[in-house]
Amino acid sequence: MSQLSSFISNSSTSSVRRIGSALKVPLWVCIGLAVIDVLINIVFAYPSDPRVTNPSRLRLYFEYGRSTEGQLSRMTRADRTQTAPITLSGWYDPLEVQEYPAKSQNPIVTIYGMSHAVRLGQALGRTSERFTPRTVGAPGASTNWSYGAYLRDRGGGKSRAVVLAFMSQNFPMITTLSAMTWTFDLPMPYTSDRFYLDGDHLGVIHPPYTSFEQYVAAFSDPAKWSTARDYFAKYDSMFNNFILRANVLDRSSLFRLIRRAYAQRVLRNARNTLLTSEGFRSDSEQVQVARAMIHEFAQQARSDGMIPVIFIANNLGYSDNLFKALDPALQADHVPYLSSHTIVSPDDPRGYLPDSHFTDEVDDRLARALVKVIENSN
Repeated sequence: MSQLSSFISNSSTSSVRRIGSALKVPLWVCIGLAVIDVLINIVFAYPSDPRVTNPSRLRLYFEYGRSTEGQLSRMTRADRTQTAPITLSGWYDPLEVQEYPAKSQNPIVTIYGMSHAVRLGQALGRTSERFTPRTVGAPGASTNWSYGAYLRDRGGGKSRAVVLAFMSQNFPMITTLSAMTWTFDLPMPYTSDRFYLDGDHLGVIHPPYTSFEQYVAAFSDPAKWSTARDYFAKYDSMFNNFILRANVLDRSSLFRLIRRAYAQRVLRNARNTLLTSEGFRSDSEQVQVARAMIHEFAQQARSDGMIPVIFIANNLGYSDNLFKALDPALQADHVPYLSSHTIVSPDDPRGYLPDSHFTDEVDDRLARALVKVIENSN
């Protein structure tokens, strides 16, 4: 062998060895990550029973980031006694109505909204001898759900006043069709009406299904679910295919963490796009729809002989920005309102529980203030 051939041969051998040595580290890293991934899925496997609602924190942590469809598959059973409790909540058909024992012949006040609104109803029952509360709610409900519930219920045909709740934290979701498109960590499959501006009034897009049974029928049928998913993609402002669609990567705990980080970024961007340093953008679809909603809600309630009231829950850290965004509509139609910032500062954590609800004391104060608002509107 010539010296040149020997040199080339040795150089090739050395290059291969260097490349092999360079690949060893990332190869072992990949193998190590794969082993860790498998062990996490074994040691911290999420309970298979959908009725388990309090798994360990680590099991819950490593479940975060599973696709919406993946989580719904784990949670949903056709049998109501076997499905996850959260899959049964929030449906329009039938509405979840909480009736409270009547105090003599007291006038009824029906409150529509999220858990903050339901807690306001409970506080009204504790503090008022003048009114009897009635609540129609869904967990985390955005106001488009609440308004859709009101249109179906219209005060139950027996209310003196009706209260429609808004909340700053979920205000951007007023243009969605289902809670499942934005409750990423624990998707709730119930659906909502989707309102939009149609000239000088509101138009409405109804969801593809409105009951638990209809949801199960659609979700268990690939063709029906594909049609429903396309419908959400077209009309739901928070729909995200990467977050919603199930795939083989759902099996990776590490990829689930990446997806969760992405989902949180999507949610944060949705809020930051709407809420700037100047407050909620008045030119946004959400603000315009909300103002039109207040106008039509007030008109309809008054035509039915009821007092319309708007309840604004200003979450901790959101200041009174939501009240300021809605105030022009409240003033234009002289709509009675109760804004929580008049009772507790949105910058004072002492008025709030860790789960974002008001304390019982604040709820009681809000209920007493609500009574005054209604009485002053008679």
